[in-house]
Amino acid sequence: MPRPKKTDTAIQSGQPIEGMPDDMIPAVSPREAGREKNDSPGTGISRMDAGKTEPEPSPDTGGFIPVKEIVFSAPIPVAVRPQFEEIGEIIRTVCKENINEEYYILGLLLLEKLARKRPSPILAGKAQAWAAGVLYALGSINFLFDKNTTPYISQDDLAEACGVKKSTASGKSKLIRDMFKLSYWDNRFSTRSMQERNPLANLGMTKNGFIVDLRSLMFR
Repeated sequence: MPRPKKTDTAIQSGQPIEGMPDDMIPAVSPREAGREKNDSPGTGISRMDAGKTEPEPSPDTGGFIPVKEIVFSAPIPVAVRPQFEEIGEIIRTVCKENINEEYYILGLLLLEKLARKRPSPILAGKAQAWAAGVLYALGSINFLFDKNTTPYISQDDLAEACGVKKSTASGKSKLIRDMFKLSYWDNRFSTRSMQERNPLANLGMTKNGFIVDLRSLMFR
């Protein structure tokens, strides 16, 4: 049986062939080209069904995918899974009808941190109150309640959308913000627009302790 030529082997592996023009060299091998990543960039969240072409949930692409169809970087503890999904679905509905997809994903990530605490605080209290607290906390550090920003919703309207009183939502929000030390320009839970407006994003400290604008050092 004749041995395959060196050229055939190179083509099958996706490697460039000696003498082949640059514009004909394959960028990736056929095997690698057929692989599909199922993780959402920067979130640790992916969709369970990799065969579907619907957008994955991420602050960039959005998508109000049901909570049960989302896979996190690690499984949600079984003991709190029912509460987690109930609260998550309320957040999903409120964000879909009143805010946007980015807040939905950020809300799930913050809810995930609540679910992983031991003992988890979401085991006590109503799901509507926790959903309101999560969205209030995110809104507080991202200027969601400022009429000059987009998206915008008033505190009263958000509380009503979650089915709780404003005082209840505000109380849960403070509890969450204190628990995770949330503040303005928090990279963990800031929206993309807030990150772009962060006045501290380009600042750094030199070895001598001076605060400098890192952009001024780029071309030195």
